[in-house]
Order: sequence, then structure tokens, then C-alpha cells
Amino acid sequence: MADGTGTLERVPIKQLHPSPPRAREAGDEPLAAPVVAPPELAAPLAEIAAIAVPPRGRRRLLDRLRGTVRRPALAAGEAAAGGAGGAALDPLTLRQRLYGRGYVIPGDAAWVLALVEPFRLGASSALLDLAAGLGGPARTIAQAFHSRVTGIERDHERAQLGNAISTALGAAHLVRIRPCNPELLELDAGRFDCALGREASFAVAEKERFLRVVAQSLRARGQIVLTDFVLDRSAGERDELAAWRDGQARPASLWTAAQYSDCFKSLGFGLRRAEDISALYRRQIVAAWVGYLRAGEIRGLGASQIESVLAEAEACRRTVAALESGALKYYRFEAIAHYSFW
Repeated sequence: MADGTGTLERVPIKQLHPSPPRAREAGDEPLAAPVVAPPELAAPLAEIAAIAVPPRGRRRLLDRLRGTVRRPALAAGEAAAGGAGGAALDPLTLRQRLYGRGYVIPGDAAWVLALVEPFRLGASSALLDLAAGLGGPARTIAQAFHSRVTGIERDHERAQLGNAISTALGAAHLVRIRPCNPELLELDAGRFDCALGREASFAVAEKERFLRVVAQSLRARGQIVLTDFVLDRSAGERDELAAWRDGQARPASLWTAAQYSDCFKSLGFGLRRAEDISALYRRQIVAAWVGYLRAGEIRGLGASQIESVLAEAEACRRTVAALESGALKYYRFEAIAHYSFW
């Protein structure tokens, strides 16, 4: 399994599927270990960290983070820093604290390996990562299977940083990230065996073109796995969805699950799975924050750094609220080419 540095031991893939939460029984250990923190922070942090799945009718985890922790955390942080606010936390640094080294969206190494299980990767495999970020998932895959991974990343600086991390970890010969605007994506035909896209397409306006280029880059019987946000029009217009859209760095151009299905069929792909995993994605977000609070890192932060944490928590809260409204869903798609016609 993955440790805090993003390294991974070889484990049978069948053991990597996330298990559904088991109902707590009498005599079970508490969900959260005690949080070591100054007196001002101990009570609110312990209370929040104990909420792995908030019960219905109570304020959600991230609401509690925003409202309960803010004042004592600010006071404790300023005291620890001698009253200085300190430099704001870089969002990528904070997200890696939440999700793991090199990971910038929810889902850990075990989840990534579960997603690529259908590919049956090996040392001769070539995988295309459609939203590489800092390369954490790509390095996890390369280390587990010794496969070559080519990543594309919209943000030029993020791509450079991801490559620098790969070089420092001795993985540059297997993982390479190149900056690329997905709206203008061009790939050589028949270059890859499979493609993985985690939140790679929801902000792409020309999705059909994007997926066609990806499909043409795959070899015979190539496979695509996507996990992404989709729109559920049956829920109607919801304020939570509008708030989520407003918080996105780039405009969200959402498709419905049916539109993805139709597009895959038009590309000659059979859709083996189209699964609503919104509940799992929500649990991944909540678990990341529970882990962060258990670590107690917030206790020594200054005012500006606390504000950075709260801004990220607010973004996660908007995502959770939009998912719970039903207007936004998170889907996993698995598709395989019926035949090669390029």
C-alpha cells in the first residue's frame, strides 16, 4: 500500500478495491484517534475528526471545519508564530497534504490502481494520463507495473514541477508529463494501449474532439477509463451547482452521463461501465480532511495559512454540497474499442 511519501508496495490488485463502510458495532474502537493539540484546538479538532460520515440532520464535516475550528485555530496559530500571519499555503502543497504526495484531487494510490485494473498493465504497456497534475498517480502506476506513462497537463508550471519530482524520485525514465491545452490536443495514432482520465474532461468545451483524439491514439482494443463530474438535468437548477461552478478555476462544460455514453459509441467503443460513484467521491473528500485534522498540522499555522486551509475546505464543501443536491454527479466510465478503424 502507499505510504505518506507516495511510495507503493506491490499488492494484488484485487485487494485494492475500496470496501463499503461497515456499520459500527458496540465495542468498536472510535473512528478517530485522539488529536494531540493545544487546549484551544483539542476539543474542536477531536470533534470534527470523529465524523467520518456525518449523520443526516447535522452540519457537514467541512461546515464544522469552517465554523468551529476557525477562531481557536487562528488564535493558536498566531500565538505559535509570535503573532505573525506567515506566508499563505500554496494550494498544491495543501492538496498533497490532503491526498498524498503528487496527488492533487481525491483518491489515493489504491484507488488509482483499482481504476487501471481493467488495463492489465505490464512492463511493455504504454498508458496515457489525460490529467497528470503533479504525476503522483502516474508514478504509482509506473512503480506498480513498470509501465511507461505519458501524461498531459494543462498547467505548464504544474507539468514542469511534476517532471522535476519524477526526476528526483528516479522515475523520469518511466513517467513524462508534457504541458498541453486539451482543447488543442494532438496525439500520434496507435501510440498507447490505454488512457486514464481523472477529472480530465469536465472543463473541456470540445469534449467530442478531445475524446476522438484520445481514441485515435490507442492501439487495437484500446481501453479508456474516465472519472469525472457529470450533469443530472432531472435535478433541475440548483443553487449548490451554481456555487460549485462559480468556484471552478476554469468554466465547467458539463455533459450528462448519456452524452458520454453516446460519444463513446460514436467512436466505436463499447461502454463496459457507466457508474455513479458520487457517494464514494464524497467519502474520499471527507476522509482526506479527517486525516489532515488527525495529523494536527493546523495547530501551528499562522493566520494567512489558516485562511488558505479554509479556502480549500470551502471549495471542497461546495463540491460536496453540489453532489448532495443531485444536480452534480461523479461517474466512472470504462470503455473498450470494438475494433480498430484508423
